[in-house]
Amino acid sequence: MEFDIDPADLPRLVRAPPVLARREGRLTTSTLRIVWHDSATAALAASGMSLGEQPGLWRLERLYPNGAGDWPPATPAPLLAESEGLEGLSRHIPAPLVPVAAFSGRQRTTALAGAARLTILDGTLRGVASDRPACRLRLAGVSRDMAALAGELAENFVLAIPRAGLAAEAMSVASGIPPAPRRSGTARVPPGASVEEALCIVVSHLADVILHWSQLAPAGETPEPVHQMRVAVRRLRSAIPIFRRAAGAALDEFALPLRSLAATLGAARDWDVFLADTGAAVGHAFAGDKRIESLLAAAERKRRDAYAAIATALAAPGFHRLALKLALLPSLRPWTTDPDAAETLAAPARPYAARALDRRLGHVLAPGDSLAALSTEARHEVRKQAKRLRYTAEFFTPLFAEKPTRRFLARLEALQEALGAMNDAAAAKSLMAQLAGGADRAFATGAVLGFVAAQTARAAADTEHVWAKFRKQDKFWP
Repeated sequence: MEFDIDPADLPRLVRAPPVLARREGRLTTSTLRIVWHDSATAALAASGMSLGEQPGLWRLERLYPNGAGDWPPATPAPLLAESEGLEGLSRHIPAPLVPVAAFSGRQRTTALAGAARLTILDGTLRGVASDRPACRLRLAGVSRDMAALAGELAENFVLAIPRAGLAAEAMSVASGIPPAPRRSGTARVPPGASVEEALCIVVSHLADVILHWSQLAPAGETPEPVHQMRVAVRRLRSAIPIFRRAAGAALDEFALPLRSLAATLGAARDWDVFLADTGAAVGHAFAGDKRIESLLAAAERKRRDAYAAIATALAAPGFHRLALKLALLPSLRPWTTDPDAAETLAAPARPYAARALDRRLGHVLAPGDSLAALSTEARHEVRKQAKRLRYTAEFFTPLFAEKPTRRFLARLEALQEALGAMNDAAAAKSLMAQLAGGADRAFATGAVLGFVAAQTARAAADTEHVWAKFRKQDKFWP
């Protein structure tokens, strides 16, 4: 396991009770220098690898996950090969090599019970023209035991999940370009995976996405980080009930903190969407109207307040605990203490996915032949169920035939868009209620609600057409 830590915490950390209770040797300190090499055209980096040189040792490692689910968050980069000389790496190494980045500092190491080891790297990452402090805690041993130790240390220290591996951070210093996201978009369960493997892949992937965008969301420079983070949180919230049938109550502790995080992100996202879409359209239609300009200025202030709330939430201990627990989940695997879960978790994911999809599809189709008579709340519930079905389908698409899967998702997305347009009126009404006050404001909010109502009326017929097509289509799973 690997974590970013504050160098100021090192004296206390090496003497912390969870460490002392496991130590089986002295803490040794040595100097450490790692130099990463690549070709002049960055051929190794382009192929997703890094080549590090330490005294008497060359190590070839991965730079980023490759989609196979074998590099969970909070774990060091997978080792591809190591040798005392380049010729022993048994892989093609481009030539000539040039140094591109380096780490220099101290390495502190101590043995722990169970043939485990604690290592601290404390120093500086250097490029040609810049440098950056780096301090990492590494725990090597039985993954569950090390995850348990990390959880104990996190009670008194901030163990941050690294945004990238040490080599990728070094390359970032050298290039001046932020590390690429470890993962993006949705998780995909590969063919042949077991239910337990599917669970770990989905959680690891979405945890990485959430952690990446959490670094960028508070700034509010563009709406994209909050949008992407919110979608990842919603996907993870959708995954929990899917896998709870296999993992039992082990996933329950994530429900409330994820719901709270989703609400905080959702408030900012609602104002982003309003200002970019409806607000912009109304502002254009009423160009120069001071009442509309005042409303939009008030909406922008609400947006800034919502982003301030995001910054507060992501800096709070609660989010750090959530991030750590998500990152450690694939290593801790707390569901293994439930003997009743073992058989289901070891079973192939494909039939399990088919049953989950059946349940989710049933929830979507529950209203029957028409949506016209549904209340706003009931129609919104259909939209939420459609999103949950889509997220579930996206997780498991690699397990089924591509063409029918693609056709099903296209019609499902069309249904979501139609229902989204129908939901705009309710969303706008909620937002405008937060901006109420005075005759001028009443005029401006009335203009917004009238604009949205006109759009909703046009969308109603489209929704019925899309609903009918969706109900008639075949499933892509057995």
